[in-house]
Amino acid sequence: MNFQHLRFAIAVAQTGSFTRAADACCVTQPALSNAIGQLEEELGGRLFERTTRSVTLTAFGTLMIEKMEQIVAARLDLLTSASDYLTRDDKLIRIGQSPLISADFSQSMLSRARQFQLDLVLTEMNKADIGPALQSGTIDVGLCPAPQNSTTLKSAPIYTEPLFVVSDQKNQTPTGSSKLTDIAGQKILLVPDDCGLSDTVRFLFQDQKLTMDEYEGRALAYHVLEKWAHLGIGATVLPASQVTRTDYARPLKTTDDTFASIQFEAHWMARQETRSSFDALMACLGTSR
Repeated sequence: MNFQHLRFAIAVAQTGSFTRAADACCVTQPALSNAIGQLEEELGGRLFERTTRSVTLTAFGTLMIEKMEQIVAARLDLLTSASDYLTRDDKLIRIGQSPLISADFSQSMLSRARQFQLDLVLTEMNKADIGPALQSGTIDVGLCPAPQNSTTLKSAPIYTEPLFVVSDQKNQTPTGSSKLTDIAGQKILLVPDDCGLSDTVRFLFQDQKLTMDEYEGRALAYHVLEKWAHLGIGATVLPASQVTRTDYARPLKTTDDTFASIQFEAHWMARQETRSSFDALMACLGTSR
């Protein structure tokens, strides 16, 4: 048995014809038929029912073809992974980062990358898209709010940022703060769930055992949340770096009088740790394995 035999059998199953399968595989029909015969003999059962008019899978063949497709797909994945590893540039790191990541953090990360001679390519991505992109290899590292609920990803904290309440009430004192209970009765303005901010705000309310009254509409940008809050539609919660009008923003405190914050994490697949530049990458992110 070899992969060519498996490829021939799959082609027959897909085309329903030995002739069309031979054409698709660029071999003669006798060669393909002989290979299928050898495969059936080795497996110990007939894969196909042949008549002068049709070729159909037997029950045994249906089961075996599914297994063969899995083997061929696994072989392709193995070859692709080997090629990617041998041809990759360990100095080139593709980073997918949430729009919530602060500009100050990005600036520090890029500055450290230059010191380590790493080439970071940034792509803005919603938190919901980062996990699939890491698994598919589209990106090498993802930066987003915690937690990333996946058992296949490695992770490490990178920084924490205070949360602010923004409303239509101007902050009269520079040191003034607002408790979560102060806005529990107001409409809470949110963006769509994908970026991770809405989940963070919901968790705050749930953790403090407070009811959250979500505004039915959704803004597509954080500055729009601010504008809506200034208009008196409701209140919103934002990381400090996303607040543009500090005169309408107050640090948020929980019911036990501690300041609320949002935690950000770096995520990657275990295969990234084989990079010669991995430790330098972790240093750029301000963390370590």
